[in-house]
Amino acid sequence: MNSDFTFWGHNCFLIETDREALLLDPWLNDTGAFFGSWHQWPPNGHLREAVKKRCAEKKLSIFVSHEHQDHFDKSTLAALSNHPDCTVFIPAYKDKYLLEALGQMNLRTVELAEGEEAGGDVQFRIFIDDSGINHDAAIFVAAPGFTFFNQNDCKIFDRLPTLRNDLPSVDYYSVQFSGANWHPACFVLPEDQRRIVAKKKVLSKLRNVLGGIKILGPRFFVPAAGPAFFPFLDPALNAGAGTIFVHQDELDKYLAQNRIQDILYPRPGERVDEHASRLPIPGPTPAEIDDYALSHRVVWEGTEDNFSAGRFADVLRRRLSLIAGIALPPETPSIAFRWGSDKSESVLVDLVGNSLLPAQEPQTPCLVLSASTKYFSLMCGEDRWQDIALSLRASIERLPDVYNTIANIFLFADESNLAESLIRNLNLSRERIVIEHQGQKYEINRYCPHQGGDLAYATIDDDLHVVCPRHSWRFDLACEGMCKTSGMSIDAVKLDSHKQPESPTGK
Repeated sequence: MNSDFTFWGHNCFLIETDREALLLDPWLNDTGAFFGSWHQWPPNGHLREAVKKRCAEKKLSIFVSHEHQDHFDKSTLAALSNHPDCTVFIPAYKDKYLLEALGQMNLRTVELAEGEEAGGDVQFRIFIDDSGINHDAAIFVAAPGFTFFNQNDCKIFDRLPTLRNDLPSVDYYSVQFSGANWHPACFVLPEDQRRIVAKKKVLSKLRNVLGGIKILGPRFFVPAAGPAFFPFLDPALNAGAGTIFVHQDELDKYLAQNRIQDILYPRPGERVDEHASRLPIPGPTPAEIDDYALSHRVVWEGTEDNFSAGRFADVLRRRLSLIAGIALPPETPSIAFRWGSDKSESVLVDLVGNSLLPAQEPQTPCLVLSASTKYFSLMCGEDRWQDIALSLRASIERLPDVYNTIANIFLFADESNLAESLIRNLNLSRERIVIEHQGQKYEINRYCPHQGGDLAYATIDDDLHVVCPRHSWRFDLACEGMCKTSGMSIDAVKLDSHKQPESPTGK
């Protein structure tokens, strides 16, 4: 039995036999994602009908890795909903947003647990990251003639060594290589500092990609899941260099420096095999961006603005009520929301005191989020706050400029899992492990306080920093495990040589 493997743009892949088709993360539209801010590069909306035609006469399985709009595209799924034999497979997340959203679309949906197998001629199983508010899942596909490990946006780099021992050989490996975050693009920073932050984030991302390639040892690496481009936002976001939204040329240069070969750069609609393009796709030119903008609808302009300060205050009070019984650290910053230049056009959320305060000048520590009334109108509706933030249409200032997980959870988590996410994060410090470096043992918190990366798989660099395998956060063992850029700590304790480890897990 033969099978075909085709790339359709962004993170959309199609694996098919004569009888079956498996479609991954189909984002095939002309309206973009995140309220029209993100668009596919190269554009692929015109290929939707071709994908439908390829799948029409076959049993169709669709895998949606997570709920972000550049992976969970309702318009494409709706276009496929009249298929006579279609099942959508999703990870069995604790949060049921994705399941409920698909249920409202009347699509046959099946949840898959960690490691659970599904499929027929094309077999697949998934690996879930459900440790934070940005959960995700990777998928391993065994098709007639080849295997494919698609990690997409999933940050399970800390688990890859273990997974590698459990998987057969990997023919094709794909993972996100470009950024997908509002930091630093939306943050008030001096331009030189913004570029430095972006460069550090890009390097961290590329190092993770390199590590994944070395661990899995695929025959071919297929970069995907970005970057998007932003025809209706700041043109600087499309430049690649100097932003976290880097293009394939920068990835190609980095991998070449590290002697990685056999990289495929298929174009949308191109078959994935050893004959696929080996030339990286360049980022859009100013002329291409202008042409695209002229020929596509500006979704944001059509978004309704029915903002009411009272209604927004009610939303904030409701969110605070959900976490009223949770004691937060005293250093947790307040969050100021501003929709105008006048002091009265703002509201301050005191997270520690669990209260809404009258408009006032924010006192440190504080995070200030400034946006249009349309932006805050969306925050009062049914749209997810994560999706609104990823529209990149707000301005954020941190006073001081220090990351805080609690504030991030309040701004990103759905109401259904807000309390659970906070409690989980506050409990991360409970499990301890012992690691060893150059003969010296240290007791540390097992999980990274940022987003729960397992530090049992961390590396220790020459400067005595524990480096988280997910986002490369660095914790200084010489300073009791403090992260100097965030103020967070893994509470490292240098052990006497006679002290016995409290946990068998570690390095």
